[in-house]
Amino acid sequence: MSRPDAQLQAANLAFQAGRLAEAERTLRRLLRIDSPPSQAAHLLGLVLHAQGREAQALTFLDRARRESPDDSQVENNRATVLNALGRPDEALAALDRALLLRADDPGLHYNRGNTLLSLGDNDAALAAFDRAIALRPDFAQAWQNRGVTLTRLGRPVEALETYDRLIALMPHPPPDAATADLLAEIWANKAWALDRLNRRHDALAACDRGIALAPDLPLPHWNAAPTLLAIGDYERGWQEWEWRWRDPSFRVRRRAFAEPLWLGHETLQGRRILLHAEQGFGDTLQFCRYVPMVKARGASVTLEVPAPLEPLMRTLEGPDVLIAAGRALPSFDYQTPLMSLPLAFGTRIETIPARVPYLAADPARLALWRERLGEKCRLRIGLAWSGNPGLASDGVRSAPLADLAPLFYGDIDYVAVQKDVRARDRDAVERFGIRVFTDELRDFADTAALIALTDLVISVDSGPAHLAGALGHPVWLLLYWAAEWRWLEAREDSPWYPSARLFRQRRPGDWTELAARVGACLGQGGAERPPAEQGA
Repeated sequence: MSRPDAQLQAANLAFQAGRLAEAERTLRRLLRIDSPPSQAAHLLGLVLHAQGREAQALTFLDRARRESPDDSQVENNRATVLNALGRPDEALAALDRALLLRADDPGLHYNRGNTLLSLGDNDAALAAFDRAIALRPDFAQAWQNRGVTLTRLGRPVEALETYDRLIALMPHPPPDAATADLLAEIWANKAWALDRLNRRHDALAACDRGIALAPDLPLPHWNAAPTLLAIGDYERGWQEWEWRWRDPSFRVRRRAFAEPLWLGHETLQGRRILLHAEQGFGDTLQFCRYVPMVKARGASVTLEVPAPLEPLMRTLEGPDVLIAAGRALPSFDYQTPLMSLPLAFGTRIETIPARVPYLAADPARLALWRERLGEKCRLRIGLAWSGNPGLASDGVRSAPLADLAPLFYGDIDYVAVQKDVRARDRDAVERFGIRVFTDELRDFADTAALIALTDLVISVDSGPAHLAGALGHPVWLLLYWAAEWRWLEAREDSPWYPSARLFRQRRPGDWTELAARVGACLGQGGAERPPAEQGA
C-alpha cells in the first residue's frame, strides 16, 4: 500500500471513530500533494458535513464529483449536504443523476422520497418510498416514511396499516438502543395517523408506548403535545410542547441566544425581555395576546414578529419595542418564544386570556379599503378557503374552493381575505364571483381593515381566522375532521376566540356537506354584524 493510500485509510479510520479534526488534518495534507487518492475529496466532504460545515463540505463533494463523475454515492452525499443547506431542488437533481447511475439502489430512492417530502410533493415521495421497499422489503425507515407520507396525503387508514405491518417486522423487545429509538419513532408517527382519525386517546397511548421505549427521544413527546392539548390536558400538554426544540424534524430551529429562556419562574421587574414569533402567522396572531401579561410583570418588552405582521402589531398593547424579524435587536435579559408563554403562565382552559379585541384595524387603512370596496348594499362576507401550502397539514385543512359551492347562493358579496389563489381554484373564483385582492393586500394590517369591513368572516383554519378572532370580529371556522389541537374536541365555540363559531366535518374530507350546513345557517340569518363603527 502506497503512503497516500495508507494516509487515506488512516483518515477513514479516524472518521469512523469520530476523530473528525484528525481526519480533516490528514485529508487536507493529502489533497495538497500532486496526485491525491481519488476518494480524498469525497471523504473530506463527509468529514466536514459531520461537523456541520455544509458549505465547505459541498466544495469538496463538488470536487469529488468532477474527479469521479460516475460515482452514485458522491451524488447521494451531495444531495444530503444540499438538503442541509436548504436547497432541495438541487438535491433532487443530484439524486436523479445518482439513480441514472444506479437505479436499483433502495437508499437512493429513500433519500429521493425524503427530498420530495421536503418539497411538498407527497405523491412522488410515496412512489419513491414504495420503490425503495420493492427493492428492499425490510427497509424499516422507508416503511416508516411511507406511513408519514400517507398521513400527509390524508390517508391515515393506509398509514396505520403501514405502521402495523412495520411494527410486526420489528424485533420485540428491541435488541439495542438504536432499534428502540426507531420503534419509538414508529409509535409516535402511528400516533399522528390516529390523531388524524380523531382517535386521540389511542394516539396518546401510542405516544406513551414510544416514550416508554425511548424516554429521551423527542418525537414521541412532541407528537403527544397536540393530542394532549386537543383533549384539554393543558397541564401536561404545554410541558410536552417544549420538546419541539429537541426534535430535528421540527421545521423551526431554536434561536442561538446567550440570554436565558424565561418560562415564568424569574422576576421580570425592571428587566428586559425579548418575545419572538417562531412559527406561522396564525400562531403569532393567537399567542401575541400574552404580551400585555408579560408587560404587567414589570418587564420592558421587545416583540419581534415577521415583517408582514409588524404594522398590525402596532395596535397591540404591551410592546415597548416592536421589530420586524431580521432587524438588529436591542439588548435584553431574557427571551421567550411566543408559543412557550402558555407554559410560562400555567394556562389552563379556564384561564385562557380571551379578552378581545387585542388587535385593531388602522383607521387610515379602513378608509382606504372602504373606498376600494365601494358602497355596501348587501351582506358582505370575507372568505378564506386555503392556508399555507408548506404545512404538512395543508392537504386536509385547506378546502378546494369548488367543494364549498353550497355557500354561493343568494344576495351575498364574497371577498377573499386571503392573499393568494391556487391554480386549482381560479375557475371557481370566477364562477362564484369572489372578489380577490392579491396585489392590494400588502400585509396583515390591510387584511385587518378588509375583515373589519365585512359582516362575517368564513375561514378554514388559517391566519385570517385567527386575525378575525383577535379583532373580536364574527368568524365561522370550517374545520376538517380531526381539527387542530387549538380548537379542542366537539365544541362549537372557542375559549381562545369568543367571537368564533366552529363547524366541523362529519366525514373526513367532506367539505361540501360542511358548506351546506354553513349555507343553511346563513339562510337563517345566523351572521352577526360587527360594531357599527367598523361597518361600511
